[in-house]
Amino acid sequence: MANSQNISILVADDSKLWQRMLREMLNNAGYAVHVASDGLECVRKLKYELQDVSLVLLDIRMPELDGFGVLRELKQAKVTAGIPVLAISSAYREKHVEELKQLGAAGYMSKKTPLDQVLFRINRILYPDKRELRMNPRIEENILVRYRIEETELSGYSYNISTGGLFLRTISPPPENTELRLAFSLPRRKHLIESEGIVTWRNEYRPDTEMSYPPGVGIKFTSIETKDQRAINRHVLQSLV
Repeated sequence: MANSQNISILVADDSKLWQRMLREMLNNAGYAVHVASDGLECVRKLKYELQDVSLVLLDIRMPELDGFGVLRELKQAKVTAGIPVLAISSAYREKHVEELKQLGAAGYMSKKTPLDQVLFRINRILYPDKRELRMNPRIEENILVRYRIEETELSGYSYNISTGGLFLRTISPPPENTELRLAFSLPRRKHLIESEGIVTWRNEYRPDTEMSYPPGVGIKFTSIETKDQRAINRHVLQSLV
């Protein structure tokens, strides 16, 4: 499977809040993100400015050119015809769904869908092979995590966990590339999992800003026992069934 850090996604939406929510989620998952605030900007960027977009998240209701118009433009141009498009809207009518199918959209979702499910759908489009899809899935999980940075021992709760790491909630996130030692137990399991990790992403606490993601850090497991990795994989995959 290709590393998600080599994959870029264009978010086309006139809502700054929705842009920020998707950017934070996708950055946390390792994707590069571009944004467009209206349909014409989306088409222009894809045709003339961006060479490496693997997926478009397209709002249907946008100024200048709506999502249906964007789809028509993209499918008619050779350079953009092969880019999959996931349509996202606050409301759908049956005629909208049929038109999206006819225009070749790879899928459609409601803005009311939980972000983790949106991410799962994105991964499913980018990695259609089921085995590849589930190499790095994540689930929401609130578990106590004890961690140590050099000689300082701390604790906090996770926001989610994946087969490759976890997101730890804290209002004082350490800098990126900080190395940690982690200790935690999976739900309904007494066994203590210990691992080493590194901070790959941080979301600082901003009291004057509406945050779509809690303050904290994304941590990648760098060293973990094989049996513990298997236990995490099994727990995550069973939770997705």
